[in-house]
Amino acid sequence: MEKSEEVKELRIKLKSLANYQIASHSKKYLKSPYNFYGVRVPQLRSLAKEYGSIGIYDVYNIFDELWNSGNHEEMELALFILQNHKKKFSLEMWDFLINPQRVEKACTWDHIDYLGTGILGYIVADKMELNPEIKQLSQSENPWMRRLSVVCQCPSIKKGKLQMTLLLAEKLCYDEDIYVQKGTGWMLREAGKKNPVQIKEFVKIHKNMKPTCLSYATEKMLDIRRLVKRMKEEDKSKEQENESTDNLCSSELENIKHFKN
Repeated sequence: MEKSEEVKELRIKLKSLANYQIASHSKKYLKSPYNFYGVRVPQLRSLAKEYGSIGIYDVYNIFDELWNSGNHEEMELALFILQNHKKKFSLEMWDFLINPQRVEKACTWDHIDYLGTGILGYIVADKMELNPEIKQLSQSENPWMRRLSVVCQCPSIKKGKLQMTLLLAEKLCYDEDIYVQKGTGWMLREAGKKNPVQIKEFVKIHKNMKPTCLSYATEKMLDIRRLVKRMKEEDKSKEQENESTDNLCSSELENIKHFKN
């Protein structure tokens, strides 16, 4: 096929599967700035598999054309086509995707998660030298990049490598952005499947993490959720006792002043 013929073919197929009602619902649900055909994810994955034998540099060209289309599902399709080339995951692909002109076009949780857990995370899991770049992502002003930094840890977690997840979570569990909170809690929950004792200790230390993050992190650890609740109640009770003591001391001082006068 000539250049872009694959994309022309894909767009014909996407239009044949289009559903206005699904498109309208998906756009509202995902709060995406992009257009929609109204095609389900399993249908997109099925389409992507038809392009699994294309050379990687042709895939990069197809990716860019789909990724720059302004269509949400074409962008998802670009990610799914790349996921089919797992054997080609490399530092070269990392550099290709992490380019700000590409990665910052991902501005919904699904794009971030497919990118992070399905592609970049596998590269990170085998390339420790990328950890400084992950840390930089976690400090980005863009909340989607902060979420990306932590969900990239998913493949590492599956291999039992939890250190980077915990390092990132120490800050991100207090993040003000709801999607960063959810992503961080999700990764803590996944880490808990590998080392529940370590994650329970982390949650106890960071018991004042954002409630959404705590909810996600302890979804499968209801015992630690109840313990954290009791710990917070005890802290609140101690604060109230201290306030009462401070007020009493202030009252006594006033009485002493009055007596002296």
